[in-house]
Amino acid sequence: MTLRLQAVTKRFGALVAMDALTLEFRPGRVTSVIGPNGAGKSTLINLCAGSYRVTSGRILLDGLELQQAEKHVIARAGVARTYQNIRLFDGMTVLQNLDVFLYPEIVGQTFAEVFRPRLSRQIKLQRSARCMELLERFDLDRYAGQLAGDLSYGNQKLLEIARAIVLRPKVLMLDEPAAGLNHGETHQLMKKLRELIRPDLVMLVVEHDMNLVMALSDHIFVLHQGKLLFEGTPAEIQTNRAVQEAYLGSPGENDQIREAARRRENRVRIRADADITRHRSGAA
Repeated sequence: MTLRLQAVTKRFGALVAMDALTLEFRPGRVTSVIGPNGAGKSTLINLCAGSYRVTSGRILLDGLELQQAEKHVIARAGVARTYQNIRLFDGMTVLQNLDVFLYPEIVGQTFAEVFRPRLSRQIKLQRSARCMELLERFDLDRYAGQLAGDLSYGNQKLLEIARAIVLRPKVLMLDEPAAGLNHGETHQLMKKLRELIRPDLVMLVVEHDMNLVMALSDHIFVLHQGKLLFEGTPAEIQTNRAVQEAYLGSPGENDQIREAARRRENRVRIRADADITRHRSGAA
């Protein structure tokens, strides 16, 4: 089970957000996608999930073409995702947030649930047990009857991930899962994500928290201006000069920034001195 992008380009008018990008995401490992703002990271997830349409190129999940498929078709093919901004059903309980995502599996059982009450109760109990088991894995089982909107921010993040995997996806894409979390919550998140790794699951993580990325990832793609800048292990990424310059700027650019800052400081100091002089003159 492999997710592949083949020469994928995405344009928004004159803006090229992704430029003939070719990547391969393999199962059994965590692959992170990093890069400066505007590099095309979230665009990649939106294309794979069907939220955007490619301008050109192909997206393949073991031979199944996803680039023009509808979002519900992609979801049923086994592609799940989370969002930068949490999108839970706040007015539903924690358990219901998982249960409602099982709809694609239970829609064929609707007739039986309506006309065979005993079977209906059995199906609902099995469904509830499955959801509770997943909540236990994320240490959320004690909140099962609580409204999702009342959870702490960190637990809402965990619930969103739990909801994404309730249908046992083949591909799990996490868009900035650590955004807004404190150190303790990030550590808990990392632990839970490691527990999700399995030989038949492609896990794709887009994240700005480099500590999380370096500790969690097996392989990293670095994007810059919609293109692949570099790929490798965390150790290779940390020592690559091109990656350092993409994030921090070249030595020449850094010198220019420092010089501009020094000039600004001088201008501010001169203005401050002039204001003091005028103030003293006025006071006299």
